[in-house]
Amino acid sequence: MKTKLLAFYFTLDFTATLLIVPASSPGQEKPALEKVRIAVATSSMAFLVPFVAKDRGLYLKNGAEVELIQMRPNVAMAALLSGDIDYVELIGSIIRSAAKGIPVRAVSTSIKAPFFSFVAQSKYKSMKDLKGATIGLASIGGTNYISTRLTLRHFGFDPDKDVKLLAIGDEKLMYDAFKIGRVDCIVVAPPYSVLAKREGYPLLAHTAQYVTMPFSGLGTTIERIKNNRGQIKKILKSEIEALRFIQSNAAGTTDVIRKRFNMDEKLARESYDVSVDAFSRDGRVPLDGVDILLQIEKNARQILPTVTPQMVVEPSLAEEALKELGR
Repeated sequence: MKTKLLAFYFTLDFTATLLIVPASSPGQEKPALEKVRIAVATSSMAFLVPFVAKDRGLYLKNGAEVELIQMRPNVAMAALLSGDIDYVELIGSIIRSAAKGIPVRAVSTSIKAPFFSFVAQSKYKSMKDLKGATIGLASIGGTNYISTRLTLRHFGFDPDKDVKLLAIGDEKLMYDAFKIGRVDCIVVAPPYSVLAKREGYPLLAHTAQYVTMPFSGLGTTIERIKNNRGQIKKILKSEIEALRFIQSNAAGTTDVIRKRFNMDEKLARESYDVSVDAFSRDGRVPLDGVDILLQIEKNARQILPTVTPQMVVEPSLAEEALKELGR
């Protein structure tokens, strides 16, 4: 099974050039680093927190040698359950899976609301014009998909009848498909929404104005929560420190964005400016936002009506990590 699963991922690890790792004293033996594999869905701003934690050396500082791996959400969840990876940054997939009785839990969130934008071909002037259009998405079933459907409903569309939703994959692939006219519209996060605006394409709507729910965050198996709390807290501390870095250091974060996504300084700073307010300040999972996700599943009769946010989230680890870091 491992061979089949791992054939679908792309490694996102680059040589870190911004490490902040304290030096050991002469003769002092360095503690062994724990090797950890974490899945992300796309190489985009949605996963800026693990990228900052990786590129600024925060995982290493807290004792974890992390490999970030790009995987489709369904493949990532299968890999998590099989033990091929240790964690996923796919909080929506984790919550929906836990609600269906799969032994996983969400442990933190990094983004409070999805900051996707509807980028359309120039002939479209408003959301109402999208009736009958083909809209490109990252995948079917993820937060990108749910945010798109909820926003379309806000504008009076039936997402199953009035538009065609097409799963394309990574946001760069989505943008390339859009540029050659394969789709009429794409729903993407910065930097691609910012780049599209710069190139003159209309941004018809922003999902954060209509949707409030956890967008990105860490999840793992119940077994790991029971048996390896120490490792989980190493990851959480690193990502909470990354959140603090993002909020307090615009220049440093912009530099990570510029290098990670291979863009110029101006585009990187614009991408930072339009998304920074959506990031959490403490990593806690907002239960009211989780309830929104659960209600969607209940309305679709995908989960039992008795499922509550407390049944899919394990909040104690983030609280312990915050306490140990100092609030």
